[in-house]
Amino acid sequence: HQHPPEGGAHHHPQAARLKNAVPVSAASIAAGRTVYQKQCAGCHGDTGQGDGSMGVELNPKPSNLGDADWKHGSTDGEIFIVIRDGVKSSGMRPYGRKLTTHQLWDVVNYVRSFGPGTGPH
Repeated sequence: HQHPPEGGAHHHPQAARLKNAVPVSAASIAAGRTVYQKQCAGCHGDTGQGDGSMGVELNPKPSNLGDADWKHGSTDGEIFIVIRDGVKSSGMRPYGRKLTTHQLWDVVNYVRSFGPGTGPH
């Protein structure tokens, strides 16, 4: 993948080509919300703003999932890979062994509901 200087945004072309295997639906978003509340909200906060109580001590701070600019890419595939594989040198742990592939896609669909930073599907 491509890393820019000084830790700016970078993209993962292979991940960007991954297609979301779970159609966006109320059921998928609800299931993603349930997983998010259990696994993600502690660091990313209830509304994805990066303000969870467990994230206070992390450096770098947890991402604001509603931001217009995502450091690790904003396609469904890139979001999926970040959740599945985690991010080295950060507090973002891999969830690929804790969650099923379907659950990972449900979380992607839920995160998309946070707002403008989620970009195109």
